[in-house]
Order: sequence, then C-alpha cells, then structure tokens
Amino acid sequence: MIKARTARCVCYAFLIIGVLAVDSSFAELKVSTDFSAGSAVIVKQDTEKLFLHIQPAVQKDRGFPCWWYFKVSGLTTGEMLTLKVSANPQSFRGNRVLSASWSMPDRAAISTDNRNWRQTSSGLREKNTITYQIKVSAETIWLAWGPPYLPADADAVLRLAKEKLPTAEVFELAQTRQGRSVKGVRFGAKPSEQHKPYGVWIQARQHAWEAGGSWVGQGFLQWAVSDEPSAVEFRKLANIYYIPIMDVDSVAVGAGGKDAVPRDHNRDWDEHPHYPEVAAAQKRIRQMEREQRFDVFIDLHNPGPNDRRPYFYGPHGMDKLPVIQQRNYTRWIAYAHNHIEQSNEKYRFATYVTTDEERNRMSANWVRNHTSSHVMSVTLETSWNRPEGTQKGYQTVGRQLGLSLLRYLESQPRLADDN
Repeated sequence: MIKARTARCVCYAFLIIGVLAVDSSFAELKVSTDFSAGSAVIVKQDTEKLFLHIQPAVQKDRGFPCWWYFKVSGLTTGEMLTLKVSANPQSFRGNRVLSASWSMPDRAAISTDNRNWRQTSSGLREKNTITYQIKVSAETIWLAWGPPYLPADADAVLRLAKEKLPTAEVFELAQTRQGRSVKGVRFGAKPSEQHKPYGVWIQARQHAWEAGGSWVGQGFLQWAVSDEPSAVEFRKLANIYYIPIMDVDSVAVGAGGKDAVPRDHNRDWDEHPHYPEVAAAQKRIRQMEREQRFDVFIDLHNPGPNDRRPYFYGPHGMDKLPVIQQRNYTRWIAYAHNHIEQSNEKYRFATYVTTDEERNRMSANWVRNHTSSHVMSVTLETSWNRPEGTQKGYQTVGRQLGLSLLRYLESQPRLADDN
C-alpha cells in the first residue's frame, strides 16, 4: 500500500512538473521578423518583466535603417508590455549612422491580426530612446514603426480596383533587379487620336520605409474607382496610372531604401537608370508625352520626423519656368491646400540638394525637364509623426488628393490664359 501511494505521488509530481514546463514554454516571449518586410534586432528581452528593447536592422547599403516591424507571441491578455526602441549605432552607408529620431515615432503601430493597425499611446523619450507601454489585447501581436504596406497589400488593392472598375487595366510595370514584380493600374478615359484626356501618373514608395505613401495612394485609388460623382467626373477627364510600390525589393526585405547604394530610387532618374522600374516608368511617361497627353506627375513620400503637416515639394527656380507652368503650379497648391486638411499653403524646395546634376536626377524634376511646358510635377510629403499617421488618416489624404486633382484638371491646365 505504501509503495502504491509512493508510486502515485511520483506520478503526480511528474505530472505537475510537466504542466509547469508547458506553462513556462507558453509564457515565453517569442519575437519573429521572418515575414515580408520584417525587421528588428533584439537588444534585450525579459520575459518575466515583459520587456523588449529593439533596434531597426541595418542592411548595409540598403538605405535608412529606421523601419522596424515584428511579431510577439507568448503574451497574456491584460498584461503590460514595455517596448523600448533605440537607433541602430551601426553605419548603413560608408561611415554614416542614422539619427535616432527617424526610428522613434511618437506612437508605434500595433495590430492583433497583421491587417488592421492602430496607434499605441505616446511613448516616453529619453535621449536617444523611446519607450512605449502597451496593454496586451491578444496572445500574439504585431508591432511596427507605422502601419506596414506590403507587396501583398498592393496586389490586393489592384485586384479590388479591377473588380470595382472592370475597364481598369492591371499591368506589370517591370521586374525588379531581384526578380519581383512591380505592378500598377491604368484606368479612366481612353485616349485616341481625336481625344486626348489629361494624363495623370501617381506613384508611391520610391523610399521603402515611407509606408504612409502607399496608404495615401490606396486612399486615392479607392476614391478614384468609386461611384462617387466626383470620382466619376475625374475618370471622364483623365487617363490615370497608379503604381502602389516602386521599390518592391527593399519593401519586401524590410530595408529603408533611402540613400541606398549605388543609388536612391529618387535619384535614379537619368538616361541610364539602375532600377528597371524607374526605366519603365520613364518609358511610359515619354510615350504619353509624345502622344501629347501627359499633364500631372505626383510622387508620394513621407517626410522627416519633425514635419507635422503635409506639404509639396515644388520646382526649384519656379520664377524661371514658362508662364503657363508658373500659373499651373500656383493653381495646384491653392487647390491642394483647400482640399487636403492641415496641408501647407506654400511649396518647399529641394535646396538641401547641392548640385544641379543630382537635383535633375530626382523624379519630379526629371519629369519636369522631359515634358511639356504646362506639366505639373510635384512630390507630396504626408506627415507620419502625428495622430493622423494611421491607415485611415493616410487614406483620407489620398481621397483629398483626388478631389484636388479633379478641381485642377477642371481648370484646363493645357490652355494658356489668353485662349
């Protein structure tokens, strides 16, 4: 009897130990970046204190190391997770080390399904770090610098555009240097020899970390293919091209893209581009120009961390442009300021670029230099470091951009004032 009881006790003891082992394994924090656009370096992890310290990963010569995006599992609902973020001290190009402010948004992005994102509460800044206190709402969560926008998201919105507007054409702009597909959509009025609708080209993500640009573009596209009367009128006036992600390679691997080697995408616009997608965009724009149906180019970006209002980069030396072009730029900024909430009423200029050679390799400037005297070519910088830096906030800007374009095209930008 005693031996039997002893045996039962030993069995119960092993059972308890086994349960504890399972519980311990279940509670262990597991951090992963093994998915599209994932990026983070774990500096410190403390499961007991629910503490993580991460940095963006440096991918040498692949641009700014400010983007971070990772999954955390093994959490318990209702607990508080502390996330500390600091800049990566390694150089990303030559001896250059990125300032910490680019990696530290006031509010991080959080999701429980990797699709719908909201902002955390404001983080606490201390010198070159920021700390977010996050109330856990699921066993697994995703955390990111901002709401990610992946190649799969681009594919999905292009499919939806085609479903909504069967006449739309989804096309492959190019294959990247690493063999990925850069896709876009064309829709609106059909050009012919007798009818030349306004040609509009909008693209996003020449800088991969600037995910907000693609969300702005999605807001524009969803409005532009919708049944809203303003969108229907827009499609009657224009033949529109939209590219959700230009630098697909850098987006897919979680690299920053900006100031990459051998070239930044937005400095690759010359007669011998390094990136096939840039060359393909140039070819299509040139074709539209030859057919006398190119009118608007808009490149979608996100600015620096201290910019809290959307703004446009305009042409350097505007006073030297043809009169019709000066008029069109003046009209455009007025329409955009009227429709895009909180946007700046004045242009900024790329005075930080010190040579004409480099300035002329910027996309908006290349387009301006290779198209007709009435063409309006700008960069929209939509602020990310503000409460509106969300999926909804960005897409609202995109819809407002579309309304601005409608009003601008209604002003007949090809016509001189004396006609």
